[in-house]
Amino acid sequence: MGRANMERKNKNIILFPRVKERLVEEGMEALQAKRYDEALHFFHEAEQLGENSFHVALSIAVCHCELGDFLEAERRLRMLLQEHRDDIELLQMYVSILMQMQRYEQAEMVIRDALHRRHLSPSMREHLLRLLHFNQKMSKTALPLAEQDSIQQLFESDDITEHMKVIKQLENEDIAPVLSILKQYLMNESKNPITKTMILRLLTLKNVTDVVTIEKFGERMEVIPANLNEQAQTAFASHVLRQLENTLASENPSLYEVAVDIWLRYTYILYPFSPKPATCEDWIAALHFIACQFQGIPAALEKIARMYHVHAENMDFLCKKLYEVEKFSYF
Repeated sequence: MGRANMERKNKNIILFPRVKERLVEEGMEALQAKRYDEALHFFHEAEQLGENSFHVALSIAVCHCELGDFLEAERRLRMLLQEHRDDIELLQMYVSILMQMQRYEQAEMVIRDALHRRHLSPSMREHLLRLLHFNQKMSKTALPLAEQDSIQQLFESDDITEHMKVIKQLENEDIAPVLSILKQYLMNESKNPITKTMILRLLTLKNVTDVVTIEKFGERMEVIPANLNEQAQTAFASHVLRQLENTLASENPSLYEVAVDIWLRYTYILYPFSPKPATCEDWIAALHFIACQFQGIPAALEKIARMYHVHAENMDFLCKKLYEVEKFSYF
């Protein structure tokens, strides 16, 4: 088929009925289920097909906000506000994003501009005044701009040691001014899972009650740091340690110590996610084998699998997971 014929055929492509509507429905369903990446994909597809309704544009902004992309969320909300100046809920969302980004002066200008409108109800005017007061209060507690920038730049670097220093310093400081930066860090797929664990523990120490999203090894979890119970989160890991002691400690103390170190590093890096999917025996067998590897002790995977009555395939899978995480211990 010639190029001219192909072009004519492409121009005559007819979309299936309700394609845009179905994409929007799928997007809304994913959004309600908090699958924000998936929802964003559906909404973008609908947008490319000409869907330009207000609720889809707003949903895209919400997805960007939930995914920590505040710049794009702010840009889209600003464009929506230009068309819907009198939408108070939209205004509140926009101001909230500006405050998340610590653009307090800009937030104040937006609120004051809204207060000058004559048609506001008394209750809405009172609400905006409270929002203005809160914004001014947050502005006073914010870190100096230079210090905020230095923390932002530091987290944009790849120096893990420096990241750790900053996190340790924040233990003795008010983290409210940099909370949005820390939240973005936890969601960033490229950041080190060790420093993410440190940040999550910092937020727990500071009794942060916001919902935060943490990403590790392709998985995401929403948690409220103040509600985290590390003992409960690591109950299975503690059970493995006890069983490891029963099986290896007396037989080979040095091998046992190596296995314990490997397991503690693994569960620390993984936190708040739990080791899965496997039985306690599977994990002990995998730890026994890798500890042998680390100590240069000849060991056959199948033989150790038989010792613990587990499948060699399961054990090999867990060994790969342990090796994958172990590389982060040597930054």
